[in-house]
Amino acid sequence: MTKFVRLAALAVAATIATPAIAAPVPATPVAKARVNIVKPLTLAATRDLHFGTIIVTGDDSVSINQAGTVTCGAAANVTCDNTGAQSAQFHVTGANNQLVKITATASSLANGAATLAFTPSAPVNVTLPNSGAAGADFNVGGTVAVLASAPEGLYVGDINVTVEY
Repeated sequence: MTKFVRLAALAVAATIATPAIAAPVPATPVAKARVNIVKPLTLAATRDLHFGTIIVTGDDSVSINQAGTVTCGAAANVTCDNTGAQSAQFHVTGANNQLVKITATASSLANGAATLAFTPSAPVNVTLPNSGAAGADFNVGGTVAVLASAPEGLYVGDINVTVEY
């Protein structure tokens, strides 16, 4: 019997010495997990940029703004025939009401081995009006540096434009 009392006392001591385990408690307030799904962007050139015809007698530049208005350099250096002049146009589609950042980087216009520096002028961004095929159009102008030493002929190059959310 003494042995039983000792074992019972030992069991009681072990139970008293064991720390109490706390009940699980949820976070207050509860954290939420979120994700915003957007449609991928598409970008298409829908109109080429044309400066028109330029008669060059000295080094200068010719610009066309995003609205399509040509600004000719100094009359002593260049004469511009604006016939057919127009800014380029691009069409971007993506997700509803998303702000789209536009980046246009400099390039060259080439005529065989001869090149002229081209600097595009694009809007900083555009907001898409709705999802799907409707999208938004934006225009790109630019400046071409013309050189008196440039061989005559047609100079052509890419307008490097990218878009991102």
